[in-house]
Amino acid sequence: MGLFSKKNKPGKLYFCTNNLNRFYDDDAFDRLEGFVDEHGLKVREMDCLSYCEECECSPYALFNREFIAADTPDELIEKLKRRLSEA
Repeated sequence: MGLFSKKNKPGKLYFCTNNLNRFYDDDAFDRLEGFVDEHGLKVREMDCLSYCEECECSPYALFNREFIAADTPDELIEKLKRRLSEA
């Protein structure tokens, strides 16, 4: 195995606390938490991710520094699942 061999690393997710509070009820948050646990993702919750205009409009996350938004929290989870399968 080479020094720079590609390892299968889980993705990193970044969430804005304000966005989570705005769009996620307890059930949606539980589904998100289950998704994160199931896939072994690293999560970081930040006070602000500097996407303020988008933050007011829809749930979003940064997945490996890629902005991903959706109309609903469940749709965001589905988009993240698709993105994981592509990685």
